[in-house]
Amino acid sequence: MCFLMDPQIGKKVCYVQFPQRFDGIDRHDRYANRNTVFFDINMKGLDGIQGPVYVGTGCVFRRQALYGYEPPKGPKRPKMVSCDCCPCFGRRKKKQAKKGAIGEGANLEGMDDDKQLLMSQMNFEKKFGQSAIFVTSTLMEEGGVPPSSSPAALLKEAIHVISCGYEDKTEWGTELGWIYGSITEDILTGFKMHCRGWRSIYCMPKRPAFKGSAPINLSDRLNQVLRWALGSVEIFFSRHSPVWYGYKEGKLKWLERFAYVNTTIYPFTSLPLLAYCTLPAVCLLTDKFIMPEVHKLYFLQ
Repeated sequence: MCFLMDPQIGKKVCYVQFPQRFDGIDRHDRYANRNTVFFDINMKGLDGIQGPVYVGTGCVFRRQALYGYEPPKGPKRPKMVSCDCCPCFGRRKKKQAKKGAIGEGANLEGMDDDKQLLMSQMNFEKKFGQSAIFVTSTLMEEGGVPPSSSPAALLKEAIHVISCGYEDKTEWGTELGWIYGSITEDILTGFKMHCRGWRSIYCMPKRPAFKGSAPINLSDRLNQVLRWALGSVEIFFSRHSPVWYGYKEGKLKWLERFAYVNTTIYPFTSLPLLAYCTLPAVCLLTDKFIMPEVHKLYFLQ
């Protein structure tokens, strides 16, 4: 909570990620459940760029980031204009507003206030669903519910929001909340937040903040690694691939993009690794070396 409440960068933090720590792991960690290189080295490095990736557990989120909002913008300095005597601060020219609605709350030229309010309400319902109390709560920075709501109305709205069909024809699962349609939805969720301009924080307290259970046999561990690899490959070939997604906003740092690319292409490294492990054994069994002998190199003759 201290990171989220920081007066300087706290409002731009979308989540605070903690390393995964497990119970029941043997002293030698024979199945590499601790992932020391990833959690103790890679994630620390990402914390110095735009923040670590979301790993699916051990994380504290900011509501505004899950609701698809962009981080608040800091105060901008006025432009410098030059005059005959000395440079001075000049007034900014007002940009002519484009016609039509641009996002929620845009001014609609030629429409009265009632139509403008109706259009804004329709946009929010399309985004968050048809629940007036829930939509109002998403606009409250400190969270909570409208003070005028009665307990009976809140209970009725809660039953409506948790119903199975509430998310139909909304942006939940595509732009809001956890992103659906992928085995590794955690990477997609954090990636879209970073593309909007948010940053994340990596916290490694001496005492583990979250603990879980790890695979205790080889088959479970292999199934887990296979699921992660399939999810990474799935993201690489999807429209949310970090290779080509998120350039329009331009809010994702290049080094952070490279880190996300690395999380999606690492399964392909198994191919050269397989060749590296197989060729020496083949050479040993066939008594033939993969490189030609020196006296057979015709270009040296």
